[in-house]
Amino acid sequence: MMPKNKKTIIVGGVVALMLAAIGVGLSLYVVQDSRAELTGQTRDDPLQVAGAKIAIENRFPEAQLNFGNASVHWDGEIPSVCGQVDIVEQQDMFDGPERYVFSEGELTVEEADGTDAVNQKWSDLCA
Repeated sequence: MMPKNKKTIIVGGVVALMLAAIGVGLSLYVVQDSRAELTGQTRDDPLQVAGAKIAIENRFPEAQLNFGNASVHWDGEIPSVCGQVDIVEQQDMFDGPERYVFSEGELTVEEADGTDAVNQKWSDLCA
């Protein structure tokens, strides 16, 4: 039979190891969850892209629209959709795809708003 102090030390050691394992497991879970949250905000969000497409369709209801690449950029909780669209209409001043930025309900398109306006938004929100 072991003296009482040795049993207490062994039980205490086992409990300490179990608590340490639980702590490591929780730490790994938190790190993994944080990474998932961060990558969730850097990947393209189909709902945000769909919202941008609807805004463009509403702004150019008579035009034929051919959408190109679009990506979502996040500034904290605020998403901005940056992409390309070819707007084909009778008075089309641009030939081929042009850039657009859709952020906080505001749409900026090269053909309608000018290249300078898109360049400013693009450098602020899309770069």
